[in-house]
Amino acid sequence: MLRTSTDGKKPGDEERAEVKREASLAAETRLSELSETPVDATGEVIIDGDMTNFASSGAYADLIRYAREHAGSSPSGDLPRSAILRDPAALDGRRADCNTAKPTVVVDLDPADAAITPSGDATADPSFAHGLATLRDQNIEITWISSNSAAVADQIRAALKQSGLDPEAKDQLLLMRYPGDRKQTRRNDLAKTSCIIAIAGDIRKDFDELFGYLVNPEAALGLELLIGDGWFIVPPALIAAPSQTALSTDRKQTP
Repeated sequence: MLRTSTDGKKPGDEERAEVKREASLAAETRLSELSETPVDATGEVIIDGDMTNFASSGAYADLIRYAREHAGSSPSGDLPRSAILRDPAALDGRRADCNTAKPTVVVDLDPADAAITPSGDATADPSFAHGLATLRDQNIEITWISSNSAAVADQIRAALKQSGLDPEAKDQLLLMRYPGDRKQTRRNDLAKTSCIIAIAGDIRKDFDELFGYLVNPEAALGLELLIGDGWFIVPPALIAAPSQTALSTDRKQTP
């Protein structure tokens, strides 16, 4: 049946609508799967003597498993897939090609849109620290990124060491080098010398800055397929200690 000029539809409208529906359904399915992470009765981390069989039901488990499984080249010799988008503006989820076999996991330290305040008494999830150790044992590099200036590098490194996330203080830091420097620039620079197989953060903008400029978030539904497949939403890695003021208040209120 031929459409009339008054039916309000343009050629290709139905096809585009179908693609949008499929992307939306796939994204919803993926998000549903991620929200059903199994938890055992105790919530304990299962780690053997040399930590080669790391398994956890914690918040970072999917990241650790993915990195361990995708760090090496394929049987055909192909390099791992990058977690960096080939063309962010395309919103198609296609990834850039790695030009090196040097696997790296990038972890964003900043909580939401604020820069982290490094503290010597910050703590971290022990399961995450153990998981990162298994990655280093597999020659996977860990890189920490923050919007902080490089001037506070020593404080951030001390916090990572004290918390157990980087006990030997050997991981790479990506901090801002000059006014106007951006996390996206730092990630892209790193991708020239390393294969960024996974990125972890607590908001989507930690994966690519395009999420900060979307006028219509629905246009990026196709990118949701990367959540859990190169991109991982996790709690902030460093947990700030309660302030002394808060502790004093709590004590006063205790009967």
